[in-house]
Parts: sequence; C-alpha cells; structure tokens
Amino acid sequence: MARFVLGLRLLAQRDARHPEALQRLSLLSREQLLPLLGDPVLRNAFEDDMVKLENGYSGALGLGELAARLPLDPEGLGPCERMATPYVRPWPEHGPAWLWTEMNPAGRVPEDLSARLRRLYDGSIEGGPSADPVIPTPEMCRRLTRGADLLTRLLPQVGPSVLRHVSVVGFTRGESADGPLQSLSGGDPLPSAILMAPERLADPWTAAETLLHEGVHLKLFDALRSGALLRDADLSVPIPWRHTSWRVVRVLVALHFYVHMLVFQEAARQADDTIRAEFGDPPAAEVVDEVSPGTEADRNGTYGTSLERARYLAGYILGLPGDRLTPDGHRFMRWLLEVLELVHEDSGISPPAGVAGEVPARSPAVSQDAVVRRSARAMARPLPERGELLVVNTDTAAMHWLNARSWLIYSLCDGSDVRSVTAEYGNRSGVDADAARAHVEACLAQLTAVGILQ
Repeated sequence: MARFVLGLRLLAQRDARHPEALQRLSLLSREQLLPLLGDPVLRNAFEDDMVKLENGYSGALGLGELAARLPLDPEGLGPCERMATPYVRPWPEHGPAWLWTEMNPAGRVPEDLSARLRRLYDGSIEGGPSADPVIPTPEMCRRLTRGADLLTRLLPQVGPSVLRHVSVVGFTRGESADGPLQSLSGGDPLPSAILMAPERLADPWTAAETLLHEGVHLKLFDALRSGALLRDADLSVPIPWRHTSWRVVRVLVALHFYVHMLVFQEAARQADDTIRAEFGDPPAAEVVDEVSPGTEADRNGTYGTSLERARYLAGYILGLPGDRLTPDGHRFMRWLLEVLELVHEDSGISPPAGVAGEVPARSPAVSQDAVVRRSARAMARPLPERGELLVVNTDTAAMHWLNARSWLIYSLCDGSDVRSVTAEYGNRSGVDADAARAHVEACLAQLTAVGILQ
C-alpha cells in the first residue's frame, strides 16, 4: 500500500497530462485503492510506468491516461472485475480476489479495457487457440473455494497471507516449452493473477497446493518490486530438470516456492482427523511437476522431488560470491534455510558462514562537523505500526525501506551537524556513545549513497 501511494505521488509529479487523476488515486483509502491497483490492467500500467521512471524515461506515461477515463465504482470494484459476468469472489473472507468469468464491458468500463486485458492474458501464456480462457462452471467455483478453505485451515498464517496477494483467478489450457500448462502466476505482464488448468481442481489437496504455489510467487513478486535481493538478477543458471536455463532471480523465486511446498507437505502429513474427514486424505506421494523429457534429470532419474530441487537451487545461490546478494537477499536466504531446517533437518544443505548476512564494511569516518540534511528530492510515507519509513528518491524512482533505527537517524538530519545527530540519537535510543557513533556513521553512509541525504 505504501509503495502504491508513493508511486502514485511520484507519477503525478512526472505526468504533465493527468496529474490530477493520479493525485486523486494517491489520496484514496486502502479499501478504495487496493481493488484498483490490484486490477491487472491498472497494475500493469503502474509497474510499467515505474520501470520507465527508474530507467530515466521522460516520455508519456500510461496509468494517468487510464485513471482519467475510469470513474470510481460505488461498490469499490476494480475496472476489470466490473466486467466479470457472473461476478464471483472465491474467498471474500481472506482477500479481494475475483474469478475470470465472461468479460463483458456492457457500458460498465471503456470498451478497450477488455481488449487490453486480453492482450495481457495472451502475453502471459504460450499456446494457440486452446489457450483461451475457460469459463468456470459453478462446480469449478465451488472446488476452488474448497481448495482455498483447505489451504487456510492447513496453514492458518501462510494461507491467508498468500491469498491476499491474488486479485484474479482464471482457468485455461495451453502448452509451454516444458509440457502442458498446469498453472502460472502473472507477474509481468498479468500482475496479481493466477491462471490454472481446470484439472487442478480434481481434488481439494491439488487445488490448495496450486493456490499456495502461485500465491507465494505473487507475494514474492510484490516483495521484489519493493526492494532488491540480488545485484545481478540476469545471471543464467542451468536447471537439470528443465531444457532452458533460468535467470538467477527465477532460481530464488523457485527456491522460495519449493521451501513452501515442503512446509505444505509436512502440514499435510500432520493434518488432523477433522481435516481428513472433510477433505479426504492427502496424496500418499508428493505430486511435483514432472521433469522435462530428455533432460539430465530425466536420464538420471533425479530431481523429482521438492527437496532435491530445493537442495540444488539453494546450493547454487549459496555458491555465488557474497556480493551477488544484497543484505536483504542474505537475510532472505537465512530465513528460507531456517524454515527448511525446521521441516527437514536432514535437508543436506549446509549454509556457509556468513549466510546470515553480509558483514558490513566499516563505514568511512564522517566529519563530526559536517551538516546533514534530508534531500528535497525525496518523498516519504511512514508506517508506524511496522516501525518503518518508506522513502522514494524522486530523481531515480528508487524506493528505500528504513527500519526504526534508520528512520530515527534520518528524521534527525534536519540541518544539524553529525555530532548533534549522534548525541540526540544516543539520547533517544539509549545506546552508549561508541554504538551511537557506529550506528549513525553507517546509516549516513547508506542514506547518502542512495541520494536521500544531502
């Protein structure tokens, strides 16, 4: 939410044609804004515009033009979901998702919105005419809801968390380079969307696994839009169970998924009698996407389980030079490996020393007489309930998350000298003088480097 608001404010500054429409969106409440920027067409335009700004683009932007033509819906629906006929929400108690049924503009939204949505859909999957959307029957809707119910019962924290990142669920059949399409989650170009083959609804366990699979991808997609985990996301990585190599960012995404699948499998094994009586017994054996025919894994009979794949992917990431991961990336890996250790003590993955995070280089000494001031080229949005401050550099469109310590130091940079900032920080935080100086020097170096201090 905070990223959306700051992004809209930044776009309003940069879009000379429709600043009022973008500013209007930025002032909406959470309940009003999330259905709009969860909409696949609007979210795609938002992300596209943000990437343009990050890359120094100075031409026309797209979201403002769309926003100017779309009146707010009195029922709080996003523009694409207004077209859905019938309108179905599969898990209203856990999030705003709706089902891709018949898309009928019928005067509800501009006629070209349906065509835009279809173009995004076509760009997200491979296949010919067989890849058209499959309109769900009432029974399919019931089975999807049942799968979501099982997921949230089995994983009462993770389940609702991932479902909140899903805006639309559609059904389709198609082919990919690795065989028949089972399911996919839209990052680019179909944000916040899950598409799945109707056959994934055959039983509630498969439906729940599919929702978790694609939901965790969407959750991580949102996280990656808010901060960097890697410094070289385009590095190519061979995958022994697939014909094509993956970018290293996809390796990290897949590892995140496989760790969640192992958690799901362990929860399924421990499912109580009430869950089993209502949803049936979980599959006796793990169901994982088959290895691609003719690959190394196919020839050797390897990499057929989530654990084997997690071992390979984690091993690759851990083998990268330490500077390929950002500090957040190191923390992310530590968390994944801790979770993996909880469910599989014999995972066979031994993280090297330092996986818990980069050892920061000592910051260069800062003159105690230097004056530090927050940059005028920065906008901020506080999140006091989380103890965080989100700051965007309006020159680069890069966003930076400040924790409570950095937020406090940043707030003290009001034209005072470093000596005064350090003393006040020590008074407010309660740390000793040496710790206060180390904290302030490290923070000032980081904030100056990203351009939000001057």
